[in-house]
Amino acid sequence: MSEGHSTYTPKTGIGRWFDARMPLPRLVYDSFVAYPVPRNLNYMWTFGGILSIMLASQILTGIVLAMHYTSDTTLAFDSVEKIMRDVNSGWLLRYLHSNGASFFFVAVYIHIFRGLFYGSYKAPRELLWILGCIIYLLMMATGFMGYVLPWGQMSFWGATVITGFFSAIPLVGNWIQELLLGGFAVDNPTLNRFFALHYLLPFMIAGVVVLHIWALHVVGQSNPTGIEVKSKTDTVAFTPYATIKDAFGMIVFLFFFAYFVFYLPNYLGTRTTTRLPTR
Repeated sequence: MSEGHSTYTPKTGIGRWFDARMPLPRLVYDSFVAYPVPRNLNYMWTFGGILSIMLASQILTGIVLAMHYTSDTTLAFDSVEKIMRDVNSGWLLRYLHSNGASFFFVAVYIHIFRGLFYGSYKAPRELLWILGCIIYLLMMATGFMGYVLPWGQMSFWGATVITGFFSAIPLVGNWIQELLLGGFAVDNPTLNRFFALHYLLPFMIAGVVVLHIWALHVVGQSNPTGIEVKSKTDTVAFTPYATIKDAFGMIVFLFFFAYFVFYLPNYLGTRTTTRLPTR
């Protein structure tokens, strides 16, 4: 379904010059405008686009929050409070980021359920499914490390319990645990490691997402019937047909997201817990 000659035609001389040297506009056009998709896709297929928007939101808000956060056990809690109270719109950035993580997982669970329900993991989409599972594992690691960063009571004991699980792995468990902790107990090196990894992993997720989309465009999208499309009459162009449906799905999803951000910001457990006692 993804095979075929490109129909992209540059309209200007600059466009033709650029296309001959680095055909990025052609790639975007072939992938997100003229790309054929099954005409019977329902709204369960909009969550891929929703997840892309949420990932971009998490990266952007995270970068700004990192400018004000201090990864030190004596200052981390206060730096989060400073973001909430003193940084311009800091409360909004933090609530967007913390609630965004929760809604990111809500969307990915729906996305996974759709893949299981409609058999999107079957041949020839096995690699697509494997890449999706890698993204999910990276998301869990990123979310856990972000949960530790406020360095309150829940953060400290959460890090203690979760890193303790690695000690159950035969032979290498204790080594992995000490590598994560930066020592033999949860302390400042642990926080520094978790902050560094929490900043790095979203960009790794973005890289795997690119591979995920690439694999999708090679094998083509599945559809609710589970029957592969047979001809061009079974498909429509991605734009405007699928993009309009995706846009509507995004608007509805972002409406619920905004409701939680502005009216129930701590409902999903994003409130900063009590600080750790100072030594």
